[in-house]
Amino acid sequence: RSKHEEIELVSLEEFYEEAPPEISRPAVTLSEPHQQTLARLDWELEQRKRLAEKYKECLTSKEKILKEIEVKKEYLSSLQPRLNSIMQ
Repeated sequence: RSKHEEIELVSLEEFYEEAPPEISRPAVTLSEPHQQTLARLDWELEQRKRLAEKYKECLTSKEKILKEIEVKKEYLSSLQPRLNSIMQ
């Protein structure tokens, strides 16, 4: 048994629709099941790399937004004492 058998891959139809021709190579993979499995694993790897990169970008964006929120909270909390001093 191989470890790749534990990975749930996309369906064959979806693979041939979405994977670029340089990965799917339909001329070769349609007739050779082993090459087809290798191509599907390559496509899975490419998708995971893209998703990992997108995840990192989202985390960076989230951290930036959280810092902006914290700065705005600090400004708002310092605003009340200023308003009180102006009112007096």
